[in-house]
Amino acid sequence: MLIYKLVRGGVLTYEFKDMKYKIELSEEQMRLIAQCLEDVSRFASGQWEMQNTIEAIVKGLPFDEQNKRRDGAKELLRQTKKVLLPEMQDNSSKGYNGNDFIGNTYQIYRTILHQFAKDKNWDNVYSSSALPSGNLGTIKIEAIDVS
Repeated sequence: MLIYKLVRGGVLTYEFKDMKYKIELSEEQMRLIAQCLEDVSRFASGQWEMQNTIEAIVKGLPFDEQNKRRDGAKELLRQTKKVLLPEMQDNSSKGYNGNDFIGNTYQIYRTILHQFAKDKNWDNVYSSSALPSGNLGTIKIEAIDVS
């Protein structure tokens, strides 16, 4: 949002304020965003499995080939983690709020999955709200009737 101010001497100044946006998504689109953000959030925290992304890449391949490629990717990601994050053990991570980027991506994907849990009456880990994290605050999601 652009806000104009008139100051002494007739000089016009302006400043930018944060805008808010509404995005209309199908359930499938919203699920894809949540899966991508979950992988990014976990990756940034040191959990390098990239489960959603790798599953999408190998989908449709014969089962044995899927396993072979997943195992190969897992090993390469483990080796890469040792290069980029040498202080971290294989099974360690910075946690869901390890820094603002991790916390913000967690907050978004987790809130999306919580909305699905509410809409579909799931009884699982997503039934509760996301933990406070990041520095951008929570997102607002509301289901709309498309009939």
